[in-house]
Amino acid sequence: MSIVSSNLKVREIIHQVVNDPEYRNVSYVPLISYHQLALILLAYTGVFGSIALHIFSGINIVIFYPLMMLSFYTAFTPLHDATHKAVSSNKLINDFLGTLSGFLIFPVSNAIGYRYLHMAHHRYVGDKDLDPDEPMVTIPTKYFPLGYIVLLFPDFIWVHWLLFKAWKRTPVKTRINVLVMIGGNVIFHIAWFLSPFWYEYLVLFFIPNRLGITYTAFTFAHSPHPEGLKWNDFPFDTTFILKGKSLFLKTLFGQEHHAMHHFLPHIPWYKYFKVWDLANGVFKKQSIPEKYVFSKPDIHHKDKLIQKRNELEKPILKVRIASINKVASNVKSFSFISATNEVLPEFTAGSHIDVYLPSGLKRSYSIINPPFEKDNYQIAVKLELNGKGGSREMHEQISEGDIIEISHPKNNFVLYENAKKYILISGGIGITPLISMAQKLTELDKYFEFHICSKNKEDIPFQYELSNWTFAPNIEIHLDKHGKSSMDIDKVLSDPEGNTLIYVCGPAGFNRWIRQTAKEKGWSREQIKEELFSNETEGIRGSKEFELVLHKSKKSITVKKDETIIDALHLNNIKVDYTCLQGTCGTCLTKVIDGKIDHRDAVLSEEEKNTNKIMCLCVSRAKDNKLVIDL
Repeated sequence: MSIVSSNLKVREIIHQVVNDPEYRNVSYVPLISYHQLALILLAYTGVFGSIALHIFSGINIVIFYPLMMLSFYTAFTPLHDATHKAVSSNKLINDFLGTLSGFLIFPVSNAIGYRYLHMAHHRYVGDKDLDPDEPMVTIPTKYFPLGYIVLLFPDFIWVHWLLFKAWKRTPVKTRINVLVMIGGNVIFHIAWFLSPFWYEYLVLFFIPNRLGITYTAFTFAHSPHPEGLKWNDFPFDTTFILKGKSLFLKTLFGQEHHAMHHFLPHIPWYKYFKVWDLANGVFKKQSIPEKYVFSKPDIHHKDKLIQKRNELEKPILKVRIASINKVASNVKSFSFISATNEVLPEFTAGSHIDVYLPSGLKRSYSIINPPFEKDNYQIAVKLELNGKGGSREMHEQISEGDIIEISHPKNNFVLYENAKKYILISGGIGITPLISMAQKLTELDKYFEFHICSKNKEDIPFQYELSNWTFAPNIEIHLDKHGKSSMDIDKVLSDPEGNTLIYVCGPAGFNRWIRQTAKEKGWSREQIKEELFSNETEGIRGSKEFELVLHKSKKSITVKKDETIIDALHLNNIKVDYTCLQGTCGTCLTKVIDGKIDHRDAVLSEEEKNTNKIMCLCVSRAKDNKLVIDL
């Protein structure tokens, strides 16, 4: 099961990152990347240039071994990127360049065959049966330092994994490709050792090649991963941020940011560092562990981590109702403080919390107060007479001094702080998350407009505060006239500047009106951020088994609850393109003929998801028992 599909925290963060307007530039892969071409050229020049210098100058080849070792390492980087289609936007060019580069370090290798091995690692990091790279982490850690010998032969580790651990679930064509690739590599070496030039081959190529492979396995597989931690259980802890001297880290070609690669694998290596700044630096806040590249592996790291996590993480917070105030004709505000005198978790503008009511109902409410207030959360609840009871219970049965339970703050409506100008538009009680945003933008000294739409003045919450807050001059109130909003939407959205973001929150029809008008005016999809205010509360679905019908090929297969659709397709020898397996790149987008989709990706807009006509096969699933797709 994909981590984005099953882990809500990871899904939340990935969504925040992918919806950052800068994400498109960071994830862009050109047709021809000079960064990748330069590495391929450097790798071949380093290896064969060293051999030529030895032959024509007589300098001992051993002197060139460090350079050759780094050159083989360099050759692996484009092969590695090619498995994620991050070398070229053209599939053929991508795989050709990946194969060309990989051929230097693993003769007879190819990007397609290695893609299967590497993507299995990405899916199952730390799993002793499913991760082909796991022995390169565990053996050197448990048997330090002699265990490092295994890093000389990752190709044999992969063959053992394929034959004894992954054979049954590997598609037939992939089995053949991987065996031919690795078998061809072995035959290549044997042929040279049986030739009259075996000694020259040994000292000029084989020894530095194996040293380069060892360094590559150490840097890509061993050093960035702690022993015993599975990706599905500890997504923010299964990769290290690698530390070292700045000049040395540059020679790793991005692998010091290996953690970012696992979350967004389709990003080219030369842009890994840019991911840290996306979504206001959300990855920097996840306490991803750090280590020095060549530090001794810690066999107790897992135990220490689990103990630390158990001490720090409490999924449910107990809070006391500090105050309740009527802030509009049918709206009350509630202020929560910790009931245990502990520091409340930080939140960001646009965040919400789940409130667990005494009746057993769970309701989500946006946090209103500014993020710099650390000691309380404030929400506003509109009484819905025709609702399902949650707002009525809040209004009629919750009193000051009561202790209730809430979730940690979550944010699916991120205020991206890298724009120059903002237009905030609220409809009804949708004003609540935008108040916190307005407070944050004021703190950041950003230019913004705040348009508040309401049926009548009495329904607008916090009228006194809105008149006295620092950002009061930025506010414009639009009351309905003749059943329609009086806001001049054409004027508000008249200037679709590239560095301006629109934030809209209101009922579905209101959001649709703003979104469609904005698009007609030339605003891009990335500039429009919206949150739907709805009385409906739908919980996160668990994964269940369902039938997948392939419309074109007239086949029907079963997708088990712990499989992705891509897993099931590959097990039935049905090939589909994929790159990230995280729902972040869109490579596996496929048309849906029939059935309801449980969307779990970060690529499609809410509008596209609501059409129920397209889905990401790597993370999304069926809501019901059957789904028909256009394959």
